[in-house]
Amino acid sequence: MSIRKSIHVARPVEEAFAIFTGKIASWWPLKDGFSFGRERADKIFIEGKAGGRFFERFTDGEEYDIGVVKAYAPPSRIVFSWNHREAKGPTEVEVRFTAEGNGTRVDVEHRGWEEAGAQDQEKSYNGGWDFVLGRYAAAA
Repeated sequence: MSIRKSIHVARPVEEAFAIFTGKIASWWPLKDGFSFGRERADKIFIEGKAGGRFFERFTDGEEYDIGVVKAYAPPSRIVFSWNHREAKGPTEVEVRFTAEGNGTRVDVEHRGWEEAGAQDQEKSYNGGWDFVLGRYAAAA
């Protein structure tokens, strides 16, 4: 199974991509429970290159590697792994940015739940992506 979500933002593809990747700390809902650091949530980063880190830095300076950027193709696509604390391996998130009408269609696919042994988490992530993408759309 895969989680698939799509939204439309009224921004050109280049800007939509830049907001999602380079400005992720300005919109990702860390303080709303979408942080591996919970109450220590502070900042989140995606390093803009294949092999780059996707990570959080907590208020005490500790860092948690959420994943690794597997593909970085601005302004159309980014793919990164997603580590789960109670799973046997990571899942994978692919985000595509496509010009559509007066803006950009953003498609998210979060896959690999069975391989990661994280099927029990898939349902909560399904609703979580709705919230996260709502924050992204508001920022874009």
